Amino acid sequence: MHGKTRKKDDNTDELIISDLGVNKESKSKRSRIFNPNTFNFNIKFFAIAVLLVIVIATAFFAIRFMSFNSMVMIWRTNLTRGSDNVNNKSVEYKSFREGLVRISNDGVTYVDKNGNINWTISYNIKEPIYSSSGKYFSIADKNGNNFYIFGEKGVTGSNTTTNPIIKTSMSDEGVLYVMQSDDNNSFINVFRSNGDIIDLSIKTNLTEDGMPIDISTSKSGEELSVAYVCLDEDVIYTKATYYNFADAGENAGAKRIVGEFTEEFNGKFIARVHHFNDKKSIIVYDGGMYYVSTDDPASPRIVNRIELKENISSISYNDRYFAMIYDDNKLSVYDDDGKELCDREIDFEYTNFYINDDYVIFLDERRVVICDSRGRIIFDKELSAYVEYVAKKKNLFFTELLVGLTDSIECVRFY
Repeated sequence: MHGKTRKKDDNTDELIISDLGVNKESKSKRSRIFNPNTFNFNIKFFAIAVLLVIVIATAFFAIRFMSFNSMVMIWRTNLTRGSDNVNNKSVEYKSFREGLVRISNDGVTYVDKNGNINWTISYNIKEPIYSSSGKYFSIADKNGNNFYIFGEKGVTGSNTTTNPIIKTSMSDEGVLYVMQSDDNNSFINVFRSNGDIIDLSIKTNLTEDGMPIDISTSKSGEELSVAYVCLDEDVIYTKATYYNFADAGENAGAKRIVGEFTEEFNGKFIARVHHFNDKKSIIVYDGGMYYVSTDDPASPRIVNRIELKENISSISYNDRYFAMIYDDNKLSVYDDDGKELCDREIDFEYTNFYINDDYVIFLDERRVVICDSRGRIIFDKELSAYVEYVAKKKNLFFTELLVGLTDSIECVRFY
């Protein structure tokens, strides 16, 4: 067969190549396409791009595995009585988006990653409890009835509950689960980011379904796991129940229960439940952890079991990691699949320990010790002021921290 041409509307020829050969016109076009000068330029451009990627990757990993002894302050934001009561002993800091929020009994202040005070909101809360996820966070009055939902621009909603608030759990979408209790029953109600109540509720009591001791929602807000303590003929036991309030829960009955784990905890006590994301969660009990998959949201299943003989004294977790202090002076860190990343002794004093991003942070008045997720100490230094909180600040080329002090927030860079 020979090559043929077909006339197009725009007066350009479209070549139809024969299966058995290439005609002269196709060779002519090929010679125009593979111009040596253009080809050489593309090779040089590609080589430069590859070299640039290698340099950036090398710098990233060098920073990632570097230890630091010195630092310099990039900026400081002073917090006075105009932003909140800095002399209030119950003040605490929490990470939100890429900045920090400062929480007290009489208000909350949001300082962004550049040190700008974006807003300050006043309220009157005796014992604030904080929950955050994605673009939202909430502050509720523990054993009280009021709660507030916040976004980057300030309050998005608020409401008042009928019964005293015990715990809350926030989703990325601004869906807030609020656990409440009275003398005989417990209630879990659901609210939108504007504070409006959603027509979903869970009511339980000790002798029937149990009393909730912890709750955690998924990122989407469609799944909820609850740890219950139950009483059956003078026998006390705990269980973990999984609810689904989306399509997967429609065929699970009126209570929307898609999974329940009881026998796994015979003689054990569940302390925490936590969703890493929409498909992975963890149940922490006094003998270890169970990792649960909701790849099939209609059928949660245990995919990993980690048994610990030593007593767990402190735990911390975020979207990617779970860390624990056990046997008084040992640190273990696990990823969201249950893979152990580190197991090391802690040979220094601390009063506060938590995970922030991929850092494990230990605080003791002015001393700050930071480990990476593998347990390697990357920073150990005593600062000049009392440190309330430390958070990792995202920066591709530098290692920076946001440091919450008694009356200010500082951004510091390691070198």
